[in-house]
Amino acid sequence: MNYSSFKDILACPTCFAPVKETNQGFTCLGECKSDYPVYHEVPVMISPNNPVFNVANFADATPPAIFFNAYKNPVLQFFKKIRPDVTLNVVSKKNYAEIATKLQAINSPKILIIGGSIDGKGIRALKDHLPANTVLVESDVAHGPNTNIIIDAHQIPFQDQCFDLVIAQAVLEHVLDPFLCVKEIHRVLKPGGLIYAETPFMQQVHGGKYDFHRFTHLGHRRLFRQFREEKSGLIAGAGSMMAWSLLYFITSFSPNKKVDKALSYIGSFASFWLKYFDYLLNQNKSSYDAACGLFFLGVKEPNYLLPDQELLSSYRGHKS
Repeated sequence: MNYSSFKDILACPTCFAPVKETNQGFTCLGECKSDYPVYHEVPVMISPNNPVFNVANFADATPPAIFFNAYKNPVLQFFKKIRPDVTLNVVSKKNYAEIATKLQAINSPKILIIGGSIDGKGIRALKDHLPANTVLVESDVAHGPNTNIIIDAHQIPFQDQCFDLVIAQAVLEHVLDPFLCVKEIHRVLKPGGLIYAETPFMQQVHGGKYDFHRFTHLGHRRLFRQFREEKSGLIAGAGSMMAWSLLYFITSFSPNKKVDKALSYIGSFASFWLKYFDYLLNQNKSSYDAACGLFFLGVKEPNYLLPDQELLSSYRGHKS
């Protein structure tokens, strides 16, 4: 999907004024008059004042290897394919299927995926059952197979209250200020709109220097305190957490990146079996205190704010 389906709801990420399409891209109609180019048919809606990302860097359509680890060598592709995942995620597909059902009642829903350059785990259960005339905006801070707009989630370049669903799957650990990003998500969601997020808790660094935050179950809930909860829980439990820990214990012996990659590959085979304990352990509330990752599904209701006393009473673990 190109940007023609959503260009009418774009806004300037610098001042949030309306924008006008030009031969080169988009121009802000507000006071800042900022220009935003289109590279390789993808609008780059990054503020010129952005402290991290430079618009010119997106002129190259090649996805950065740090995010995609794309291998052209068929031998390396084969070994990557047989490498076991150390995380057991059995709920994302179910959650997305539930969300797809909710969307059936909406005529021409608008969906924003933050960090959507590649498909997240289980998201095909949503994508394959979208209502007719759905507007699907797949954004990221990198070019990728799905990317149809480049954005920074701290300054979402869309008008207020224009989306029915926003998805942030394995994203909020990679942003500098997750609270600001969630505030932006709240702004662009319509009243009654849904937010779905998956975020790690007990999980080691991934994404190198672009990895900043982790959340307990209650910390994750408070992050979304402006949303009424529909559902929340474990993405992966203590078994997956142990698999990650063993894998990173093994890679801790690496003196350099080359050895790290080799040990990481070998370590996946040594540790992946631990994730299957999640089938047993995720039934226990204690797993919330040692979860690998968590999810939250919420709805935007005008003037709603979760009281902290109610937050504390929703603790599900045993470490009191």
